[in-house]
Amino acid sequence: MPIALQQTIAALKNWPERKQWIAALRLAIPSLLIIAGLGFLSGWLVWAPAEFNAELLLAAALLFFVPALLEEVIFRGVLLSWLTQVTARWGAWLSTLLFVAWHPLQALTIGPPWTTMFLHPAFWAATLILGIILAHIRIVSRSLWPVILIHWLTVLIWKVLLGGSL
Repeated sequence: MPIALQQTIAALKNWPERKQWIAALRLAIPSLLIIAGLGFLSGWLVWAPAEFNAELLLAAALLFFVPALLEEVIFRGVLLSWLTQVTARWGAWLSTLLFVAWHPLQALTIGPPWTTMFLHPAFWAATLILGIILAHIRIVSRSLWPVILIHWLTVLIWKVLLGGSL
């Protein structure tokens, strides 16, 4: 089994200690506030709470798996593990840049309803900030769980409160 895959599985098996969760939140919360500010100032985030119903609960469950779990296993799991073997200094940056590039590529090829947002340069900046923070948290905690949950909550808040379509 390739080392990057072994490291990804190990990161999924590793549940962080309390102090690692606190450290992750200390990084994530200010970063997410900066991202929210960027989103509101550039117009791709708006206060628009969704109606609470069964569809919302189903969407919340699905969003955990796609994009949060899937993207984190790919970008902060396999790719980060592999790229840091190739170039320890630049691995986190390269995996983050691929994470950023994935979003407009997804918009141009799959064409989800939020396509215009994924093509907005301010969204790329926000995705870059999120990617850097998540890569750092993944490396320091040696676990994928904080980054999966932060990614999931970020998308969930966007979809439920900030105008993202379900």
